[in-house]
Amino acid sequence: MGNQLFQYAFALYLKERYGETVYLDKSSYKYRLPDRNCFIDIVSELPECNDWKIYNRYPSVFHYFSKALFAINPFTRCIRDSHPLFPPSNKFLYFDGYWQTDRYVSQLKNPIHSLTPKESMPDSIREYLDLFSNNHSISLHVRRGDFFSKAYQPTYGVCDAIYYEKAIKQLTEPLESYTLFVFSDDPDWVKTHVNLPASACFIKNEAINPFWYIYLMAHCHDNILSNSSFSWWGAYLNQHADKKVIVPRKWTLTSDKTIALDSWIKR
Repeated sequence: MGNQLFQYAFALYLKERYGETVYLDKSSYKYRLPDRNCFIDIVSELPECNDWKIYNRYPSVFHYFSKALFAINPFTRCIRDSHPLFPPSNKFLYFDGYWQTDRYVSQLKNPIHSLTPKESMPDSIREYLDLFSNNHSISLHVRRGDFFSKAYQPTYGVCDAIYYEKAIKQLTEPLESYTLFVFSDDPDWVKTHVNLPASACFIKNEAINPFWYIYLMAHCHDNILSNSSFSWWGAYLNQHADKKVIVPRKWTLTSDKTIALDSWIKR
């Protein structure tokens, strides 16, 4: 969901900056990534692209064949987030990538309004918001999942129990009272490995659009992030003027690049 929000924000930037019609290509979730879901409709007001030139509309080997044809088609041009050029052109421009930076989000006229959910709030989310209003609420996001699989841990296995415990201590020591709300795809690991305050409240994982959990994090007073675009959005959309955000000093183990904002506390 975090990646999809970055892509959507970039699409909105293109629309506002150039005044052109911008479409979202969601075809890869149908043809190439059937184990992933597209959740962006909860905020998106952009049309879906069904153009035959979109190479994501083809599975397997046909995808790579179509992609090769796209590259040599004189009427199309693919622009990747590793080389974000914006040429004036009458070609069919296809922007490919995650666009994980606040550079484009920060230039939107009203990013908060643009990312307001269009569906009714689930009752469980409303109940959590009531709890937030009576406490100094702090969100703690613990991302495990594929980040700690054998394939991805050497790159994304940044946040350990010590990081979370030090972040909790830094935010809570000056406070007389607070409630820590834990968001995690692996709550059992958190309960076993992270020393939490006795009053910590675990946010239950439900079969709802995951944007609602970003929405909840954004309504906490302070935020403790993992190296995940999911909690990045929770902190970014947090409108508390005096909020404190703690984020890992390194976003990945293989690079010094980070998408954390300068105002956030890195540790």
